[in-house]
Amino acid sequence: MRQCLFSYLVCVALASNPLVATGQSFPKYPAPLPEFAQWERFPAECASYRRGVVTAYAPAMVDYSVAYDRYDATLQNAVTLFFYPRMKDPAAQLRAEEAEVANAHRDAHVVSRRSLVLEREGTSYEATLVTFEYGGSLAGKQQSLNSQLWVVFLRSGTFKVRSTAPIDQAVLSEASVQQLLQCVRWPD
Repeated sequence: MRQCLFSYLVCVALASNPLVATGQSFPKYPAPLPEFAQWERFPAECASYRRGVVTAYAPAMVDYSVAYDRYDATLQNAVTLFFYPRMKDPAAQLRAEEAEVANAHRDAHVVSRRSLVLEREGTSYEATLVTFEYGGSLAGKQQSLNSQLWVVFLRSGTFKVRSTAPIDQAVLSEASVQQLLQCVRWPD
């Protein structure tokens, strides 16, 4: 009797769940977000960049990214802005972020590592900028690449920027990313 009652309650609970009852499935992550609710924070065009795909990596927008690209006669640059929770140990998190780049590109090597201050809406944010070089494909062309990892630890999370450009456009791409960061609203 007890087993039968339990089975009945489980069936009622599943049938009353709107996702199960309508046949909808739970989203699988990562998932593109075509109806992103924060477009005003991330304009379609910004500092000569065009917004691309917004991707969720977890429910409730606790982990997501916004892509921006610039492919013109002056600069070839792919940029992704990431927002996600921070670890308790910022030094360990920064090491993990660097290792992620190194693991993704077997010939990657660190060219420089420095601290800088980003200004946004009257507030200063300490950031770490780690620059890598490796070979890869960008804009349909195999070439030597400069890849910058920007990490900012915010009050309630992490803001990370990945920027990749041809190696001879490294200085211009860094300056252009600074401009992009002024026209998107990234602080928490």
